This record gives sequence, structure tokens and C-alpha cells, in this order.
Amino acid sequence: MKALRFVVLVFIACAFTNPAKEVKLEYIFKVGDVHEWIQTTRQTITQSVPGAGEMSVNISLDGAMQLKVVALTATGAKVETTYSKIKMLMKMPAPMGDVTMDSEGTDDTMQNKMMKTMTKKPFYIFMNKQGVIEKVEGTENLYSGISELGMEPAAAEQAKQSLQQAMSEQSIKASIEMSLMQYPTAKVKTGDTWKNTVSTALNFPMQINNTWTFEKLEGTVASIVSDGIVVTVDKDKTTTINGMQAKVDLGGRQMTKGTVDLKSGWPSKMEVISEIKGKMTLLAGGMIPQDMDVPMEILSESTFTIN
Repeated sequence: MKALRFVVLVFIACAFTNPAKEVKLEYIFKVGDVHEWIQTTRQTITQSVPGAGEMSVNISLDGAMQLKVVALTATGAKVETTYSKIKMLMKMPAPMGDVTMDSEGTDDTMQNKMMKTMTKKPFYIFMNKQGVIEKVEGTENLYSGISELGMEPAAAEQAKQSLQQAMSEQSIKASIEMSLMQYPTAKVKTGDTWKNTVSTALNFPMQINNTWTFEKLEGTVASIVSDGIVVTVDKDKTTTINGMQAKVDLGGRQMTKGTVDLKSGWPSKMEVISEIKGKMTLLAGGMIPQDMDVPMEILSESTFTIN
């Protein structure tokens, strides 16, 4: 009799236990839709320079973009993208002075003028329904106003090259992908995981191997987290940094958590924390008589909101 009662209780309990709901995660595109993208990033770069000791640079970045769906493609959409605000503050170690670049600041500094000329200049990203940026086009439009700022031709060309390096198609692709969730092609339910790999926004040959987890679903709002492993994919590749040739051997983790409304597929908020450590090797040449190892650490915290 006790055994029968136990079976009955188990049956009743199972009858009231609903299986996890499977949902399709994907970005929904409609021509004319406009999304406002806002970024806040705080980053600290610490380097131990031989003969100079430990040096830290603190960077504050605040930006805003408008994303407008202008056409549908076979895999997703073509999105017109314009910066509406770019502000960066770099606190440098002595004797170097702090640097401020603000598109909404006064016109009394060339740095502000450069940021202003990059706003309201459209370029295009092509993204699919899973959130992968397939390509970026038209970034040269961002630098089209540099020659009109009254700088000497040589200085204008140097400024243009610096911006092209800092805001290349690859770095823009990586930074936008970091603010978006990437979804699997199959339906998922609470507890399911999937993986993807993206490049970092740093000007180094590095990538992030992410493992995403569908954490919970409340109504139409899904909570999703990611644990990413940051690795250097080519430790022998030479990169130009401030006119010097260098190689890097860096690694670490990047943690992401965010919420997404299933009705649109777009994340409403993303929080990203990363810690990267290792070394940069400055290669012999010019004022550097021999290769120089520079231990470094990069700590970053970013918040992205999309309305």
C-alpha cells in the first residue's frame, strides 16, 4: 500500500512538472527599424617597462550609435550605422599628459574636432539572424572629413592612418559583436549551451572562444551568460604599435551576461568583464637595440544597452 501511495505521489508530481520551453533565438529585422546603441567602457592597461617600472593607462570610453535596418539580405540584414557620440578620456602616467577626445566638446582642440567629424557619417554592417557580423563596408567615410580640419597635410595623413588602425573594419566588427549575443541555429531551452569564436577588438591576433548558456526565461525575456577564453592565435605575428614592431603572447577570460527580448531578438543590456595578461615583445629597431619583453595586464568592464 505504501508502495502504491509512493507511485501515485510521483505520478502527481510529474503531472505538474512542465518540460523546459524550447525557443528560437534570432534577430528579427524589419526595414526601417532603428535601434539606439550606447556603450560605456572602463579599461586599465598596466605595463612593466624595463628601466621605467610599472606604468598604467586608464581609459574611459562613452559612445552612442544609431543602427537602422535599410535592407534585408538572404541571411539577415544590411544595417546603416552612424556614431552619434564618441568620447574618450585617457589618463596617462607622468610626465605624459591626459588626453580627452569628445565629439560633444568644444572646438578648441584638434582631438575634439576629429571626433566631431566622425559622427553622423554612415557606414554599413551586414549581420545575420544569429548575430554574426558578416562584413563591414564604408568605414572610409568616417575619416573623410580629416582633410578639412586645417591640419598640415603630413599631420592629417598621420591622423587618418591612426584612426584607420584604431577603427578599422576588423576592430569595428569585433567591438560590435562584443555588444551583441550570438545565437545557435537550433532551438534551445533553459540550461542549454552553445559555442562560438570571435576576434577581440584589440589590435592583436587574438580571439575569444565563448561558451554561452541559456540561463532562464521570464515571459519573453531571456537571460543568457557566456564564459569566454581569450587566446593569442599567432604569437609570431608582427603588429605595429605606435610606430614600433611588436609581438604579443596574451591570454585570459571574458565573462558576459545579458538579457534579450524574444520579440525582437536584440539584447536590451549586455555587461562584459575581461582580464587579459601576458607579455608584449617590442622588436629591435630604431631606439630599441634588442628585443624587449613588456609584461602587461588589461582589465576591462563594459556595459552596452540597445533600445
